[in-house]
Formats: sequence, structure tokens, C-alpha cells
Amino acid sequence: MRVDLGDIEYLWEELPYEDPDRIDYVRTVVMQVCERVELMPRGRGVRSFKGEHCRITFRNP
Repeated sequence: MRVDLGDIEYLWEELPYEDPDRIDYVRTVVMQVCERVELMPRGRGVRSFKGEHCRITFRNP
């Protein structure tokens, strides 16, 4: 499925949160918007996730 980048915000708000298979919808939206998602090392003993632990490269429209 190909998604126009202008519709991403609408699609994200319309995700069926009650649907147990919603991860497929989320995956489709993320794959269309992001070129790369990198999870960075958190260091020893760090269990919580913060925004700086993830590097996202967005696709050019």
C-alpha cells in the first residue's frame, strides 16, 4: 500500500486502536514515512526508553 505523505497525520489519527491487529496499520504508516529507524545503545543498566535512544530518518516528500 502506498501512502501520500500529506495524508499521514490523518491516517495516524484514524488508526483503529480497538483492533488487535493495529500493529499492521502502524507498520504501514511508519514504513511509508521513515527511510530508516535506528535504535541506539542505551548503556549498561538503563532500562527506560527515551527519545534520544532512537534516530529516525524521514523520507523526502
